[in-house]
Amino acid sequence: MKKYVLLLIIAIFPFAFASAATAPQVVSLETTVEGNVIKYNGEMEDGSFAVVCKLVDKDDKEVQDFSSAVDNHKFSGSFTVETAGDYTVRCANYEGGIVKGATVTIDSIAEAQSNPPTGDSIYTYGIIAGIALIGIGIVVVILTKKKK
Repeated sequence: MKKYVLLLIIAIFPFAFASAATAPQVVSLETTVEGNVIKYNGEMEDGSFAVVCKLVDKDDKEVQDFSSAVDNHKFSGSFTVETAGDYTVRCANYEGGIVKGATVTIDSIAEAQSNPPTGDSIYTYGIIAGIALIGIGIVVVILTKKKK
Protein backbone atom coordinates (compact mmCIF):
# COMPACT_ATOMS: atom_id res chain seq x y z
CA MET A 1 0.00 0.00 0.00
CA LYS A 2 2.81 2.43 0.85
CA LYS A 3 4.40 1.80 -2.54
CA TYR A 4 1.23 2.89 -4.33
CA VAL A 5 0.98 6.13 -2.34
CA LEU A 6 4.64 6.89 -3.02
CA LEU A 7 4.19 6.12 -6.73
CA LEU A 8 1.14 8.40 -6.85
CA ILE A 9 3.07 11.28 -5.20
CA ILE A 10 6.00 10.83 -7.59
CA ALA A 11 3.64 10.78 -10.58
CA ILE A 12 1.79 13.99 -9.53
CA PHE A 13 4.83 15.95 -8.26
CA PRO A 14 6.20 17.11 -11.67
CA PHE A 15 2.82 18.56 -12.65
CA ALA A 16 2.54 20.68 -9.52
CA PHE A 17 5.27 23.04 -10.76
CA ALA A 18 4.39 22.99 -14.46
CA SER A 19 2.34 26.20 -14.24
CA ALA A 20 5.23 28.10 -12.66
CA ALA A 21 7.59 26.98 -15.40
CA THR A 22 5.22 28.21 -18.13
CA ALA A 23 4.44 31.57 -16.44
CA PRO A 24 5.71 34.71 -18.19
CA GLN A 25 9.27 35.49 -17.15
CA VAL A 26 11.23 38.68 -16.43
CA VAL A 27 13.31 39.40 -19.54
CA SER A 28 15.42 42.23 -18.14
CA LEU A 29 15.91 44.07 -14.84
CA GLU A 30 17.95 47.25 -14.30
CA THR A 31 18.58 49.22 -11.09
CA THR A 32 19.81 52.75 -10.37
CA VAL A 33 20.53 54.63 -7.16
CA GLU A 34 19.59 58.24 -6.40
CA GLY A 35 20.50 59.15 -2.83
CA ASN A 36 18.69 56.63 -0.66
CA VAL A 37 16.20 55.59 -3.36
CA ILE A 38 16.75 52.40 -5.34
CA LYS A 39 14.87 52.61 -8.64
CA TYR A 40 14.28 49.60 -10.85
CA ASN A 41 12.70 48.93 -14.21
CA GLY A 42 12.38 45.89 -16.37
CA GLU A 43 10.65 44.07 -19.15
CA MET A 44 8.37 41.00 -19.08
CA GLU A 45 7.35 38.36 -21.60
CA ASP A 46 3.89 38.33 -23.17
CA GLY A 47 1.03 37.41 -20.89
CA SER A 48 2.09 39.12 -17.67
CA PHE A 49 -0.18 41.66 -16.01
CA ALA A 50 1.65 42.24 -12.73
CA VAL A 51 5.09 41.79 -11.23
CA VAL A 52 6.25 41.56 -7.62
CA CYS A 53 9.68 42.88 -6.65
CA LYS A 54 11.42 42.39 -3.33
CA LEU A 55 14.35 44.25 -1.84
CA VAL A 56 16.70 42.09 0.21
CA ASP A 57 19.80 43.11 2.14
CA LYS A 58 23.25 41.51 2.11
CA ASP A 59 22.09 38.90 4.67
CA ASP A 60 19.30 37.81 2.28
CA LYS A 61 16.71 39.32 4.64
CA GLU A 62 13.64 40.84 2.98
CA VAL A 63 13.49 44.61 3.57
CA GLN A 64 10.52 45.64 1.40
CA ASP A 65 8.31 44.31 -1.37
CA PHE A 66 6.30 46.08 -4.03
CA SER A 67 3.85 44.92 -6.68
CA SER A 68 3.25 46.87 -9.85
CA ALA A 69 1.34 46.54 -13.08
CA VAL A 70 2.99 45.51 -16.32
CA ASP A 71 2.19 47.94 -19.13
CA ASN A 72 3.41 47.19 -22.67
CA HIS A 73 5.73 44.50 -21.25
CA LYS A 74 7.41 47.11 -18.98
CA PHE A 75 7.34 47.67 -15.24
CA SER A 76 9.08 50.02 -12.80
CA GLY A 77 9.15 51.04 -9.16
CA SER A 78 11.40 52.16 -6.33
CA PHE A 79 12.45 51.36 -2.78
CA THR A 80 13.58 53.89 -0.17
CA VAL A 81 16.18 52.65 2.29
CA GLU A 82 17.45 54.17 5.53
CA THR A 83 20.87 52.53 5.81
CA ALA A 84 23.77 52.24 3.42
CA GLY A 85 24.85 48.81 2.20
CA ASP A 86 24.50 46.17 -0.48
CA TYR A 87 20.98 45.35 -1.64
CA THR A 88 19.44 43.05 -4.24
CA VAL A 89 16.21 43.71 -6.13
CA ARG A 90 14.46 40.47 -7.09
CA CYS A 91 11.49 40.46 -9.45
CA ALA A 92 9.20 37.76 -10.85
CA ASN A 93 5.80 37.42 -12.45
CA TYR A 94 3.12 37.99 -9.81
CA GLU A 95 1.70 34.49 -10.27
CA GLY A 96 5.10 32.82 -9.93
CA GLY A 97 7.99 31.90 -12.12
CA ILE A 98 11.71 32.34 -12.24
CA VAL A 99 13.08 35.20 -10.12
CA LYS A 100 15.52 37.63 -11.73
CA GLY A 101 17.78 39.78 -9.53
CA ALA A 102 20.03 42.83 -9.75
CA THR A 103 22.46 43.96 -7.05
CA VAL A 104 23.04 47.58 -6.07
CA THR A 105 25.23 49.33 -3.48
CA ILE A 106 24.39 52.47 -1.52
CA ASP A 107 27.61 54.03 -0.23
CA SER A 108 26.22 56.67 2.10
CA ILE A 109 22.96 58.30 3.08
CA ALA A 110 22.75 61.96 4.05
CA GLU A 111 21.38 62.59 7.51
CA ALA A 112 17.81 63.81 7.31
CA GLN A 113 16.83 66.69 9.56
CA SER A 114 14.08 65.75 11.95
CA ASN A 115 12.79 69.35 12.08
CA PRO A 116 13.57 71.22 8.86
CA PRO A 117 13.96 75.01 8.99
CA THR A 118 10.81 76.90 8.06
CA GLY A 119 12.28 80.38 7.59
CA ASP A 120 10.48 81.99 10.53
CA SER A 121 12.25 82.54 13.82
CA ILE A 122 10.53 82.17 17.17
CA TYR A 123 13.10 84.52 18.69
CA THR A 124 12.08 87.34 16.36
CA TYR A 125 8.44 86.95 17.34
CA GLY A 126 9.38 86.82 21.04
CA ILE A 127 11.36 90.05 20.82
CA ILE A 128 8.53 91.83 18.97
CA ALA A 129 6.01 90.62 21.59
CA GLY A 130 8.30 91.80 24.43
CA ILE A 131 8.73 95.28 22.92
CA ALA A 132 4.97 95.51 22.34
CA LEU A 133 4.25 94.61 25.98
CA ILE A 134 6.75 97.19 27.26
CA GLY A 135 5.18 99.80 24.96
CA ILE A 136 1.69 98.98 26.22
CA GLY A 137 2.94 99.21 29.81
CA ILE A 138 4.44 102.66 29.19
CA VAL A 139 1.24 103.93 27.55
CA VAL A 140 -0.87 102.65 30.48
CA VAL A 141 1.43 104.37 33.03
CA ILE A 142 1.32 107.67 31.08
CA LEU A 143 -2.48 107.58 30.73
CA THR A 144 -3.01 106.86 34.45
CA LYS A 145 -0.72 109.78 35.41
CA LYS A 146 -2.64 112.13 33.09
CA LYS A 147 -5.94 111.24 34.75
CA LYS A 148 -4.67 112.27 38.20
